Amino acid sequence: MSALVRNTTSRQPGPGRKTDEAARIAALITTLATTWPDAVVELDHRNAFELLCATILAAQSTDKMINTITPALFARYPDARALAGADPDELERLVHRSGFFRNKAKNLRAMAQALVDRHGGEVPTTMAELVELPGVARKTANVVLGSALGIDAGVVVDTHVSRLAPRLGLSTETDPVKIERDLMAALPQDAWTSFAHRLIWHGRRVCHARAPACGECSLAPLCPSADLPGRGEAAAAARPVTATRAPKAAAKASTKPAATAKPAPKATKPAPKATARPAAKATATAKAATKATRSAGTRR
Repeated sequence: MSALVRNTTSRQPGPGRKTDEAARIAALITTLATTWPDAVVELDHRNAFELLCATILAAQSTDKMINTITPALFARYPDARALAGADPDELERLVHRSGFFRNKAKNLRAMAQALVDRHGGEVPTTMAELVELPGVARKTANVVLGSALGIDAGVVVDTHVSRLAPRLGLSTETDPVKIERDLMAALPQDAWTSFAHRLIWHGRRVCHARAPACGECSLAPLCPSADLPGRGEAAAAARPVTATRAPKAAAKASTKPAATAKPAPKATKPAPKATARPAAKATATAKAATKATRSAGTRR
């Protein structure tokens, strides 16, 4: 008996749907380019080494904060050899305001030492070599390769890209590595770096986490998540109207017969009256005792 082959035709998007989605993504790329033509990485740097250091420091911090720290850092340690020999305490003081400063200082020194030992003090130009450096993962490597070296090796996925990619219908994932995989499949390679920078700018300035400014968003007509006037009403009108059901509790209350009043409890029998000792009997007893006392007195 031949093995059964599962028919997956119904799960595959038709040619028309693929064409529509490709056109939508092309429109997203064009619109972002028009909206943010000057979008670049917002970490100040003059070369790949400085951008590598700044990106490591930017974890759990802001670009604005890091840009206040790096001038003094790079003045003291201008290259990998200088940073590899940095005094740990001094380095920690220089990067203290970045947060998690001890771990970051440790990673900076170890990264610089690895550059000196493995790459002659120069920043490598491949993803595989960069992610082997201490403190460097795919996001940091993509920032350095794309922005400092002009190499489109992947897509930068930071908190903004992680939020906007699902909103724009470009990924259904939450893991940054999986989101990057989806974006790399959807976008042309020569747009990987520029698209990420423009999406980050858009996330910082328009598509905010809690209150996205959909009314001011140039991507709104292309965004399945945009809250536009009339879109919610149109979707509601397209849904079939169904009779509303009364809440179960109310339905039960309406069908349940009214409770009859319970009869009042029967009165309890009065407690039996206490029988008082006859006063006459007590008086007689007292007189008898007095008489006996007097008799005893006369006998003496």
